[in-house]
Amino acid sequence: MSALMFQLANSMMNVVTNSPKLADEGNTGSEGKWEWNWVADIVDAINWLLYPLLILVGTAGVIYAVYLGVNLARADSADKQQEAKKRMINAIIGLASIIALILLLKLFCNSILPMWLNPDTTIPV
Repeated sequence: MSALMFQLANSMMNVVTNSPKLADEGNTGSEGKWEWNWVADIVDAINWLLYPLLILVGTAGVIYAVYLGVNLARADSADKQQEAKKRMINAIIGLASIIALILLLKLFCNSILPMWLNPDTTIPV
């Protein structure tokens, strides 16, 4: 785990220290245009983190939903049942929203952002 954290910190330091620079003849950019290599580093870091984040959020959400289901089954009165139902509905809506936002971030980083930075880029289908 410490090696993983070290790699993440090292890649973030590379992102911070790589500022945009003018393109020279060896680069594909035209003369006088800014390069966006640091954005590619950030996108790579985001792509690297999104799937483990999805697994973590999904697992925590399922465990919490099971816990709320047990509370619903153990509820003694109608008031406690209604409270447990409300909590379960809110948890499921929240979990679905978080997963949808993570997937939209992945879509943005893989298709829309490269096309925005370089209009000649085609969106992969």
